[in-house]
Amino acid sequence: MAQSKRDMEGIKKILIIQTAFIGDVVLVSPLVQSLSKGFPEAELHLITTLKGKDVLDGDPCLTSIISYDKKGQQKGIFHFLKVVEEIRRMRFNLAVIPHPSFRSSSLAFLCGISYRIGFDRNAGSFLFTSKVPYRLELHEAERNLELAYTFGAPKDNYPLRIYISDKDKEISREFIAKKGVLSGELLIGINPCSVWPTKRWSPEGFAQAGDILANELKAKIILVGGRDDGWLIEKIALLMHTRPILAAGRLNLKQLAGVMERCQLFITNDSGPLHMAMAMKTPTVAIFGPTTIDMGFGPYGELFRVVEKVGLSCRPCSKHGGQRCPIKTFDCMKRITPDEVVAAAKGLLVGANLCVRP
Repeated sequence: MAQSKRDMEGIKKILIIQTAFIGDVVLVSPLVQSLSKGFPEAELHLITTLKGKDVLDGDPCLTSIISYDKKGQQKGIFHFLKVVEEIRRMRFNLAVIPHPSFRSSSLAFLCGISYRIGFDRNAGSFLFTSKVPYRLELHEAERNLELAYTFGAPKDNYPLRIYISDKDKEISREFIAKKGVLSGELLIGINPCSVWPTKRWSPEGFAQAGDILANELKAKIILVGGRDDGWLIEKIALLMHTRPILAAGRLNLKQLAGVMERCQLFITNDSGPLHMAMAMKTPTVAIFGPTTIDMGFGPYGELFRVVEKVGLSCRPCSKHGGQRCPIKTFDCMKRITPDEVVAAAKGLLVGANLCVRP
């Protein structure tokens, strides 16, 4: 239900609450832009995780980003109530809550924020003053925008975006240059990682696809991931016949985005780096297994290809994937071949006029 313009005239401080995974935070960036246009005189703040803050830090539309380490040092009810106390003192008028969790909705309620808007399928939707239908046919970024449109924010083509400081860009360039990548040389990034094991394509598949692209396109391959992903990156590197660049845990998230921006192509599982690469407008091949793009979390933007096994009755098996295949076949990933991924990569490079070598 749309709020009247009269109701919204007194809105001076807005809080966006999104404390989910990195990809979910990146998918909030269009919402940030839309609210900024809809409320040009209001302060716009975001509460998110430590990693979420790292990703969206520097966005000119945001007055501040409040970090909430809900699974780390601020875990538990005591720290939750401390966060409530901190935010309550900031006196927000409006809370916009794309995160579908009871914790997020109760946070806005306990902070005494007058207007609280979120999706009707949120576990704490009864605490909202306004509910928006969660439209399954839309992409998640478009669903988030529906929250802003309820208040009359102007409809527009709001892209995913990440701002990178000059310092982080320089560190990214220096890292790549020190690894022997020449200016203009074809660089292909590969992210084989995901929090959910069932979302990871096989190390052997990534290794073979990387070797084929390196040999046939004379490309440099860079394997990316977080600090905890070193074991997987090293395993894939050992399986490859060509020598990839290893970047797991060696760059922060903004510097990783800088590497993605330099890549002419990025290959990834369905995970946070997928949305980061799309925000950097890098042509991206996304490999989907237990999840499907129909759920609304596929690539958002242009220049992408999705590789998946269509027609499997077991897909999707859950919203996020899982620790193991529920029917113990893992067919959704095992049936994807390196040749399929390579074909998608080559087709995307040609379509983007970026494949400069035969």
